[in-house]
Amino acid sequence: MKRKFDVNKPTLLFVEEYENTLSRKVVSNQTINLVLLRFKHSMFFSQTHLDATAGIPCFVFDKEESVERMVERFNRFCAENEIVVDYFYNDSEYNQENIQRFASLLRLPGALDEYQARCVRDKAAMKDKLRELGYRTMLYRDLSSIEDALEFAEGLGGFPFIVKWRRGLSSKEVYKIDNRKQLEDLQLDYSTQRFIAETYCPYLIWCFDSLVQNGNVVGTFVTWLPYTNLSFAEKKDKFAQITVNECPDNIKFDGGKITQNLVGELGLKNGYIQIEIFVDPYGQPTICEFAWRTAGEHMLSNQSIAFDLDVCSLLVDIMVGRKIQPIPPKGQRCVGDMFLPLTDGVVAKISSYDDLKELDGVIGGNINYKEGDVIRSKRQYTSCAGWVQVTGWTADEVLSRMLKVYERFEIVTS
Repeated sequence: MKRKFDVNKPTLLFVEEYENTLSRKVVSNQTINLVLLRFKHSMFFSQTHLDATAGIPCFVFDKEESVERMVERFNRFCAENEIVVDYFYNDSEYNQENIQRFASLLRLPGALDEYQARCVRDKAAMKDKLRELGYRTMLYRDLSSIEDALEFAEGLGGFPFIVKWRRGLSSKEVYKIDNRKQLEDLQLDYSTQRFIAETYCPYLIWCFDSLVQNGNVVGTFVTWLPYTNLSFAEKKDKFAQITVNECPDNIKFDGGKITQNLVGELGLKNGYIQIEIFVDPYGQPTICEFAWRTAGEHMLSNQSIAFDLDVCSLLVDIMVGRKIQPIPPKGQRCVGDMFLPLTDGVVAKISSYDDLKELDGVIGGNINYKEGDVIRSKRQYTSCAGWVQVTGWTADEVLSRMLKVYERFEIVTS
């Protein structure tokens, strides 16, 4: 049944690239009128989610057509369905530039201009902006040949260095290069102007995720990554994201202030920003990159539990212009999610969630495979056997409990 719009509620156009924690919360929010925008090339939604959204007006964006053509079609779609969009929110990183241009042409509140959209998507543009603001970040070079990459390495004094897709995500097409042969074996097509080289940073990443309203940071969540995304993308061994209840003493800078400066300089107004920062042994930052979209699938849940609030609902309020109260600087506990290791082949044996849920601190999770399934892992850190959510009073306690889960979890393939 088609959902009726309430004239007393704001109408939100929400870009849903895939089903996740935030999109489910948006769909179930009863304080808004909702219009969904989905992409023709990635309509991979569960039947449960399709049933839950069946009555919601949905515009399908076809990337094979021009953005101008999509604008014309959307205007007709709105006229035919008597829709007037009050607010717009995009949570797709992959389609960020395309969809922001679409929203900008429609003059939708919340749209980014071309420069803003490039800055929050293109890893090279990000680094240019960070250096312009006086922050330490990795050196980089655009690559048009393998010789460019080797010259960059020589200028650094040798290996290792990083080669990456400048508009990548989930550690796709990110490579740590330790020698010339390794680079040659990748056989990258440099003619696409797709890749950059950048300096390798050996430190661990901390994520500073912030809610932004009217250009002001109203709350920041700090998350520790004890293992690197790239390592899990390559080795499928261990990966974890632990939201801490307060910023630790060994971090000697204010991530919230860095975020506020960046938000102000870019003119970002209402949404969610994530900044990934390498922290050196002296507690000083090297900013890796940033993104104007929500964090990985389970981090919003980690933040909500750690701070005893509903981050998704607060973000919806921000999307539609409802003022929210500043988020307290300290949370109640530490909460993290961990990805489970993966091996290719036919699954002969795999632990179930029931095998893991009785361990200390485990509060949620899911196993993605069962016996008999065929696994073909992808070279991205989100490709895993499943995930488990763990809580504790300190980050070290959460990590210790996660290691117990890794000890208990078993996967055998043939």
